[in-house]
Amino acid sequence: MVNDLKIKKYLIIAFCLVFCTLASFAQECGQYSYSRYGEIYFSDNSAGDNNGALINTATDITFGRYNSPLPGLTYDWKLYDANGSLIKSGNTINFSITLTKLEKHKITLRVSDSDGCTDYEKTITGRDSNNCIIPSKDRFDDQVAIYLSDYRGVEVNTETTLSIGYVSGYSPSNFTFDWKIYDSNGVLISSGTQPSISIIFPKIEEYKVEFVLKDLNGCITNYTKLVTPLSTCDFNTDDRMGYITNDNTNYNELSVNRGETTNMYFIPYNSAENFTYEWEVFNSRGISVASSNLDLFPLTLDKGGKYEIHLIVKDTVKGCERKFINELQCIIDNSCTTTNPKSQKVKELYEELLVSLLARSIQGETDEQINTSPPSPEFIALKPYITNGPKDKIYNYVSTSRNYTEVNGREKIFGARFSFSPNREYDVNAIIGWGIGYDPKKTTLTNLKTTIRDSIYTDLSQYISSEQFIKSCKSRYSGGGRMSKKMDLASLDYCDFGAEIRHIDFCPGQVNTCDPAIIGHIRNPDHTIFTNQDASFYFYTDVQNLTYTWTVTSEEGELINTSDPDITVPYIYNFKYEGNYVVKVVAKDQTGCTATFISLIMVTDTHCANNPYGFKFETDEPNLIYTWTAAKENGDIIITETNTTGLFIFTPTAFGHYVINLSTSGTENCDTVFTKDIFITSCGGTVSCTKDNPLAPRVHTLFMDLITKLVSTPNDADVNSYAQSEIAAFIPYTMGKGGKIYKFVNTSTYISFSFSDDTFKSDVTLPKSATGTITSIDLSRFYGPQATTAVTTNYSDGTYNMASGNVENINFCPSQECIPIVGTISIVKRNGNPGTPPPTPLQTSVYKYEGIWQTNDAAQPATNAWVDYKDAFGVQKRIIVGAITNGCKEITASSIVNTNGVDVCSDCQELHVESRDTELCYNVTYLDCSGEIKTLVTDATTVFPGKRIISAVQQGCNSTDPPPTDSSKMSTSNRTKI
Repeated sequence: MVNDLKIKKYLIIAFCLVFCTLASFAQECGQYSYSRYGEIYFSDNSAGDNNGALINTATDITFGRYNSPLPGLTYDWKLYDANGSLIKSGNTINFSITLTKLEKHKITLRVSDSDGCTDYEKTITGRDSNNCIIPSKDRFDDQVAIYLSDYRGVEVNTETTLSIGYVSGYSPSNFTFDWKIYDSNGVLISSGTQPSISIIFPKIEEYKVEFVLKDLNGCITNYTKLVTPLSTCDFNTDDRMGYITNDNTNYNELSVNRGETTNMYFIPYNSAENFTYEWEVFNSRGISVASSNLDLFPLTLDKGGKYEIHLIVKDTVKGCERKFINELQCIIDNSCTTTNPKSQKVKELYEELLVSLLARSIQGETDEQINTSPPSPEFIALKPYITNGPKDKIYNYVSTSRNYTEVNGREKIFGARFSFSPNREYDVNAIIGWGIGYDPKKTTLTNLKTTIRDSIYTDLSQYISSEQFIKSCKSRYSGGGRMSKKMDLASLDYCDFGAEIRHIDFCPGQVNTCDPAIIGHIRNPDHTIFTNQDASFYFYTDVQNLTYTWTVTSEEGELINTSDPDITVPYIYNFKYEGNYVVKVVAKDQTGCTATFISLIMVTDTHCANNPYGFKFETDEPNLIYTWTAAKENGDIIITETNTTGLFIFTPTAFGHYVINLSTSGTENCDTVFTKDIFITSCGGTVSCTKDNPLAPRVHTLFMDLITKLVSTPNDADVNSYAQSEIAAFIPYTMGKGGKIYKFVNTSTYISFSFSDDTFKSDVTLPKSATGTITSIDLSRFYGPQATTAVTTNYSDGTYNMASGNVENINFCPSQECIPIVGTISIVKRNGNPGTPPPTPLQTSVYKYEGIWQTNDAAQPATNAWVDYKDAFGVQKRIIVGAITNGCKEITASSIVNTNGVDVCSDCQELHVESRDTELCYNVTYLDCSGEIKTLVTDATTVFPGKRIISAVQQGCNSTDPPPTDSSKMSTSNRTKI
């Protein structure tokens, strides 16, 4: 009995093993096989409805590849309703079904051959024959759209044709058509019943095109397109496309050599037979320095630095013109870095800081961890040569990683940027090739830093001043370093190695052999330097007991002014003319050892009150509406004007800072805002308002009460608590909004603070005296709270200081007295009407588009590949999708208005190439699954993974052609065929 049980037990186990093995084998279905590769489709799909069928109507379903059956297969069909209940099954190549409900049904199919099986399924929706509407995404797989006969758009007053373009499987004989076109007022202006419609749009306004496609079963699909005609010049703007260049220029950046004559010329993309040219060159101050009407513009510049070259290309036949503006760099050959013995040392300190930061990122520290960490030894070593910022740490550090290039689980780092001040995006932007990773099991930290150091490229040959960006750039394929260029906010898009750097003094004290070394920098005024106003300059250093001799020279080297020798007070100079100047200081210690420092500054003309100033907006965009506003610095609007001329006249009546805002809007209902700041001064000849204002003495008294209290603040005290009463009494007369003071500094030589925390400059700076206390300030030059007023500081011993005292954002001439109110704020529950509800947003969907052109395509995808859409509130917007390598762009929109140069995003799928002749090969360019453009050459049927085929060109085959891609393991049912 026991043996029988054992036998039964073993039989059960054996049976289970066999059954489980068979079940496992039965479930192993889906391994890719080209012999079973195909799709489920309708036997007759002349209507293009790939996802639906009329109810109560027999419909034949079949399986094949490229609409042809496959040999040697068996079939197992099943039809399920929306609840998953089996309706019908079949085992022949054709599967006839009749849907009876207006719901989604699922068809499954298992195809088998001697090698195995593959499963497929398809969802089909039952459609109502009495009210059959096929969504556009289901009609011919969303291939149908309204197309214009010209890719450039529609020219006003010129006949254009609208059609549905080429659609695979479409035949006009299987459809009827209904076109309707409406103007901007909704008035029907044209209609038609042919496959296409021709029309002349008479005005530049938005037209709506409605198109109904109806098949022989009575099912319709609706399409809509918004069309805005272009003026003749806008329509033909591509005829005047081209670029400015010269024989010196490499890549996309224009340059000339200082003192050399270089011919500038325009290279058109089309015929230039009827073109005329207007050239003009502007320096960094916007002043015209050269012009010409010649085809070849001989240009000679005698000063290095950045310029702008403007060119108007005019077609004399069509009367159209196009404006081009390019940055132009004038290359110098005598940078101070070539002779300064300390330049190389500062460069090494900068690179050591960069190496340290990049190494931390590569090892896995986050940007946040680096931003919040204390200053590193490398930063402290570079600190004396940083010329702008708190100099306490780095700010806004952002590392840049390269996708899909992981080492030890982390993406490679190929660049980083950071600043020396929290209110600047970056002062250093560096790139180090194609990425560096780190695996501690394979290398050491020392080797990592060596690799980073070898990948840093810093070229200082164009360095002029720390206040301007110096750009270094080298391409992996350029055969050496590209010319380094001093260029504000220059792009590194065409560089593999390089950097943009500013606010580092690469030419410190020219020959500094003093002991201790004199290290520091010139501190320029925080505000804009205007003509006919005193500007104060300081030398910031930790070295004690220095004296200074200052000079000002023009850019050309002409001596403008010299201070008294060996002064210890700040240098003050009143500039008479607008322009660029070089400020130089010779610092001398007690032994007589000297060091020289320079700073490049810009001086702007003074604008006077009660004088009219004109503003003009230049653009090639037609039919714009301009809305101008002039506002005070605190946001109070003084004047608003709307016009179509782009001209605005503003006459300021008071002194201070003003903001001129311009909002432009056009036919697309999109607003673009431009801003310009101006400063209005008294220009002399005006008596300060403090002379007659009865409240000025009261405000001055409160100010001095505050200063007296602040000067006595203990080192460890909270200044806003210590001087609470004095601050509360004085704050009503300031432009501050926080009810407290910020950035408080109280040293033995000066006191400074601000009334807001959104600026780095101080609103109050007063020098102290070693022999007396501050008793008053002279306000005879005060004209308004928004201007920076230089004041004389008076002391208790009868002395005074006319330099380095400034006040700003204080109203010493109020219209009424302000009495502080003391109390507390309590929170109470609020009932009642919650107010007007916000507008209800429209229903949105996520749309995905990608470009159809490559980056260097003549169609210029960087500007011409776009999608116009309406957001959740019905506002029309445009997104630039760009070249095909930009990848898939997701757009959340209530509707798509128009597209150009784009297509719906492609998923990774199987791409097929079939050569018709064994003597010919296809040279195929395609977009792979990672978004990169690849090529292959094949003479056989080839299946390979990718997103889409861009082009396929037939050519002769030879032994050097690469073999076809092996795709035997690919398993997806999507396909693209050439």
